[in-house]
Amino acid sequence: MRLIERVAIVTGATGDIGSAVARQLAAEGADLVLVGRRRERLEEVAEAPRSLGPRVLTVVADLTIESEVRAMVARAIEELGRVDVLINAAASPGAEVTLANMSLETWQGTIDGTLTTTMLCTRECLTKSMLLRRSGAIVNLGSTAGEDGVHGKTHFSAAKAGVSRFTEAVAHEVGGHGIRVNCVVPGAVATHRLEQYHRRMSAARGLDYDRIVEETSRATALRRLVLPEEVAAAVAFLASEQASGITGQTIGVTGG
Repeated sequence: MRLIERVAIVTGATGDIGSAVARQLAAEGADLVLVGRRRERLEEVAEAPRSLGPRVLTVVADLTIESEVRAMVARAIEELGRVDVLINAAASPGAEVTLANMSLETWQGTIDGTLTTTMLCTRECLTKSMLLRRSGAIVNLGSTAGEDGVHGKTHFSAAKAGVSRFTEAVAHEVGGHGIRVNCVVPGAVATHRLEQYHRRMSAARGLDYDRIVEETSRATALRRLVLPEEVAAAVAFLASEQASGITGQTIGVTGG
């Protein structure tokens, strides 16, 4: 197994992609720290990784609060010894709203919940473990919204674009310390969130739900939605030593 005897933090672990990443990392042998805001859901997500044998710690935290990020990383190190891998999957897409109608509170909530959380978790893992050990791998989750921009999602598009550029900048800062930093950009992934979006579009356009899903699928080269497990496989690869020569890169898992 490629990540045996590694300790990995997964933020946003209660989401469909985050939980898939947790299962994949556990299958690769990593001990896990699963982070989210909903304790009951975190415990549900932890069941599958625990069944595979690794140690799994669940931490309820609001990662927009600096003190809670510090406490989360401190607990990971205290109970599991170190942090080898950080997966920044936490994000706050926010409501769909045009910029002309967007409040500063809505804008800031998405920036903080998507970009600032990535910064805080990365900084804390670097300073408390990775830089001291001169090793580590960080994988950030981007979005196609950060590459192309999405109507009604200026806040999320800006935040995810920031995640991609943040990835490149940090990779240059820490590469000489044996630490790699990369970004995975999922496309249209078969998640609960995408299903909700498709149902809203179905109602708004007066079209059958399956027709909306088909339109999204036909827009990809593979003519289908990407699975959370396919995103997780790319994340696990970048976190492993098999990707030892890869850093500062943004890799799309979009179905083409």
